[in-house]
Formats: sequence, C-alpha cells, structure tokens
Amino acid sequence: MTLGEKVFEERGKVTSMRIQSVHPIEGVKMEVSFASEIKGIGTFPSGKNMGSGIVTQYPHGTIDSEYRGVVATTEGEQFFWWAHEKGRVTERGKIKSVVMVSGVTNSEKLKWMNELVLLIESESDSSAQEYSGTGYRWT
Repeated sequence: MTLGEKVFEERGKVTSMRIQSVHPIEGVKMEVSFASEIKGIGTFPSGKNMGSGIVTQYPHGTIDSEYRGVVATTEGEQFFWWAHEKGRVTERGKIKSVVMVSGVTNSEKLKWMNELVLLIESESDSSAQEYSGTGYRWT
C-alpha cells in the first residue's frame, strides 16, 4: 500500500451519540454523528464536513466503524462520501485509526474527486469528544 500526497487536515467534534447495544463479547455498538472543518491542501477543497455512522468497540479495544456524509466546500460545491474505519484504543484511552474513504460529486469543478480513494490517519479523544485527521490520496 502506498500513501500518496497529503491532501487535507481535519478537526472535528462528535455532535451526538446513541448506544444501540452492549454485549460482553460483541462489544458496544453506537450511532455517532459528527461535524468537522477540513483544510484542503493543493487542489483538495476546504469546507465543512458532517456525517454519521455505526461504531462498534469490541471488549479487547478494536474499533470497527462505517460512516456516510457530505463535505460542503467553501465555494458551495458538495462531495458525498462513505467510509470504513479500523482502529484501536491506546494505553492513554485515545483511539488511533485508519479510515478509507471514497465518494461522488456532480460538480464539474470537482469531478476529479470521483476517482479518489483517500486514507485518513485519525486520532480521537473520547472524553473530549474531539478528533483530528490527516488525509492522503491512496495511489
């Protein structure tokens, strides 16, 4: 796997969380919504991101999540995305993960994004309900 160029930095907050189930083996399943600011690098657009999804945290600390959302660029364009996350809880109680993202837009200006696969290195602080990430073009 080769990471390409760095294309954005992101900072965000969890806006809502709802526990769906708790099980001693299957873990905790939660519905999570979030909002973030994306600072694009190069041709990648800056904007506001929002999404939601299902997060499963297993008793041994592994995280498995699926999300969907939309980035509204500062120029009024939209990029609709879906993602899958794999992570783990660290000794400090933070969550380190990698997120694979792809998406689609009808924007003529952003049509090049329809072919993107992105990888995001992410770190979350559960107690502060905040996260940050760095996005890379997967090549």
